[in-house]
Amino acid sequence: MEIIIPFKKADFLTNGRHIVTGKLVIELQKDWETDFHTKFNPYYANTIEAHPIAMHRLNLFYEGGVKTNFSFGMDLIDGDIDLETNLAIENYSESQTVYAIGSQLHDDEDNPLFLVKNENLKENILLLRYLDDNDSDSTECEEPVNFYQISSRI
Repeated sequence: MEIIIPFKKADFLTNGRHIVTGKLVIELQKDWETDFHTKFNPYYANTIEAHPIAMHRLNLFYEGGVKTNFSFGMDLIDGDIDLETNLAIENYSESQTVYAIGSQLHDDEDNPLFLVKNENLKENILLLRYLDDNDSDSTECEEPVNFYQISSRI
């Protein structure tokens, strides 16, 4: 279960404010999560997956356009999410990896959205997904739903 979120650099100011709606990316995240839950009720999104460039943009927008020592998103290892390997890699990194952000729909950190970098995705989208913990091939899902089909907010 996943929806495609348009995420073009040209649609945002450098501080993460969406030009058309005037919303900050964190406010848009709540809209995205709400639309996901509406489409796939009773499921809630638990992952944001994006090309490394889009993930860097999301990171920058979350920081209000200020560069920090944080790096959003874990790398896929042989096409799979492998937290243990990512933690080992981080020991050699100059930046601190942010593996998840809190859900804006639930307004708490107990329902995280895991952040995953996927070089096979386009640079101008995000995928909001639900990945089942018991799913052995967690990166393959059914055909994604285009965000424009379920929401007119963006």
